[in-house]
Amino acid sequence: MNNINHQLLTAAIPTGQFAALVTHCFDDGSLMVESEGRGWHCRRAVSCVIAPQAGDTVLISAVENQMWLLAVLERLNPNSAELSVPGDLHIASQGALSLSSEALNINAVQGDCHISEMNYSGEKISAWVSLSRIVGKRAESVWQTVTQLSQQFFRHTRQTEHVRAGQLDMKAEDYLRLHAQNTVITSKAITKVDSEQIHMG
Repeated sequence: MNNINHQLLTAAIPTGQFAALVTHCFDDGSLMVESEGRGWHCRRAVSCVIAPQAGDTVLISAVENQMWLLAVLERLNPNSAELSVPGDLHIASQGALSLSSEALNINAVQGDCHISEMNYSGEKISAWVSLSRIVGKRAESVWQTVTQLSQQFFRHTRQTEHVRAGQLDMKAEDYLRLHAQNTVITSKAITKVDSEQIHMG
């Protein structure tokens, strides 16, 4: 609490609406406001989605001996605002919903996103995850350059796998194994096998 000596009026609650100054915000969501040297303990109306802060100018109304904070009229810090509701928040639009800002920060313990069709365009994307799973019927990608670095890499194709390359260079530091029921190696110009030892059959 601050050092202002509030007169907590319970019997002489004013009628109508009036502007007041928020002096304190309690943990239970209630607030202390001051107007014309008098202070009142009030609750925030559900329709007031802007979380009031100490120093804000707010609109107060009395309903059945209960003081309600209806809206935030002016912020002490106009560059900061927080949308806050006591329960779940659902935003529904019959048309398009647009978000525009210089920076967007999303922080949640768990998230679920379902979009029937999405187009993404950007200059750069970075992701740091412990585990990634993608399941789908078809994947298509076009890249000018692809670089992959991993400790272990496993790929399993049940049917046919095709590789078409202008030049193909494969190098193993220790061991290279090719095994199949039938193996065919052909070339139009030169086929070269070079080793210290060659075992056939």
